[in-house]
Amino acid sequence: MFHRRLLPTVSLILIFSLLIGGCALPFRRPTPERVPERTPTPQPVDPTPGAQPPPVGQREGAAEIADRIVEVATNVQGVDSAAAVVVGNVALVGITLERDAARNQDEIKREISRLVEVQEPGIVNAFVSANPDIFKQLQDISGRMQRDEPIDTFFDEIMDIFERMRAETAD
Repeated sequence: MFHRRLLPTVSLILIFSLLIGGCALPFRRPTPERVPERTPTPQPVDPTPGAQPPPVGQREGAAEIADRIVEVATNVQGVDSAAAVVVGNVALVGITLERDAARNQDEIKREISRLVEVQEPGIVNAFVSANPDIFKQLQDISGRMQRDEPIDTFFDEIMDIFERMRAETAD
């Protein structure tokens, strides 16, 4: 009994310490040979005299990337709704499926993961889950991120979701 609890506990402590320490080894994968460059979108002109335009090429926030990932996921046939959270170069995507699409769940999840990794060059790994509990948790975390709550207040929740989604992918 003791050994059954020891392995998951040690694993979680190790993963947590690696993430806190800034180690990105589990998330690395070879970069594609040719990455399409993003062309900056033209910024609207502010009629206020002396107003400074926002800097071109300014790094987008995780919330904006997550919004685009949600749009990508909901455009996949069979997906009813989606929620996404982006942490570093990893995207956690929760989806709800239309009734007739439940049979193709694994195929839909693979398609969303592939599309996200292709269309968002900053995302190295996209984990997708159709688990309703994970979807609800991701919606909650996404809303909290939109309200600019500090990530350390719900980091443990993100780690829990990440572990559950990674376990789903390994099955």
